[in-house]
Amino acid sequence: MRSAWNVPSAWSTTVVSVKVSGWAVATGGTGVTTSNAIASAICDTDAGHQADLKPIRLSYDTCPGYPAVMAGDTYALTLLSGAKWLTDVAIVWLIGVGAYKLMAAVAPPTDVRTLDTRLARQAGLALSLLAVATAARLYAQTYSSFGLDEPVTGELIRLVAEQTRWGGRWQMQAAAVALAAPATALVAVKSGARWTWWVFGATILAIVGVAPTTSHAFAYDGGVVLPMALQIAHLSAAGVWLGTLLVLLSAGLSSGPSARGEDGTAVSRLVDRFSPVALTAATVLGGTGVLTAFLYVDEIPQLWQTSYGRVLLLKSGLFGLTAALGAYNWRRVRPAIAGPGGVTRLQRSGTAELLVAAVLLLVTAWLVHLPMPHE
Repeated sequence: MRSAWNVPSAWSTTVVSVKVSGWAVATGGTGVTTSNAIASAICDTDAGHQADLKPIRLSYDTCPGYPAVMAGDTYALTLLSGAKWLTDVAIVWLIGVGAYKLMAAVAPPTDVRTLDTRLARQAGLALSLLAVATAARLYAQTYSSFGLDEPVTGELIRLVAEQTRWGGRWQMQAAAVALAAPATALVAVKSGARWTWWVFGATILAIVGVAPTTSHAFAYDGGVVLPMALQIAHLSAAGVWLGTLLVLLSAGLSSGPSARGEDGTAVSRLVDRFSPVALTAATVLGGTGVLTAFLYVDEIPQLWQTSYGRVLLLKSGLFGLTAALGAYNWRRVRPAIAGPGGVTRLQRSGTAELLVAAVLLLVTAWLVHLPMPHE
């Protein structure tokens, strides 16, 4: 049996049990200790594929913590994917706030205090969303383990958070979010002090660093270092590109000359600084995505023969569309920003790019809860 927090390389027939309301802790039939598993089940994986995992006898309809799609429960998978999507949106947003602050520091606008206030507000909103999403992921994980058979209770949520490997990694992520709270409050109170923004940036790095610990990286048979590094770079690049674009449209332009009815010359300079940053980030994002696919996809036919491969192709297509919109903004919209209607055109095309990117993140959130092709 494989689970979100207990992922040995292979299983045959395994018995797992854990102490829940007085139940005893047992070990797996393969000799692997399963004190981090939940409930009681006997699962047969003779076929060698997660998709073929069938319960022989168990007290719950799904093997605990197992990806919900394997149990055929679309609702549980939707909960997991939705919570993951909110998490990724919030992290990308936070990275965008920090990246935009660094970009603006190179050539500060005339209304620095107004911009810093807006950025601090955005940081607070993004962190609030991340806190809600982090709690939602814990609930979704608990539901995927128990909710198919009984109501999710506080005791079960606490069990998943405190007595599973997945829960231990989730606690690291929750701690990083909690650490970012005072740093975000600090930039709100002292937004004009540069050191507060460096503290805020350090907490963002912590959040990004622990984000992949509950992902496919820990299920990769070749070790976790390389996939972890790739996913950290992948998420960071997404934030620098798409998160900064979000902040540029929602905070940068609204505090700049476009909000005061002036010409778009200052906006053009701002976008000129953003363009090379976005191009670099998009390149890193695409490159790390390709390398990650090489790690997880063993054979080309798996791209259309497995659910993971098909969703990966969909993600690749959406990435291409997002990049194409970005290229259009760079080559066509950016040179005309200083002219009549240029800022409005930028806002519209940039919003279209972000909408496609939001769908891309949603597909990615679905992808990470699917079994890798070789499983």
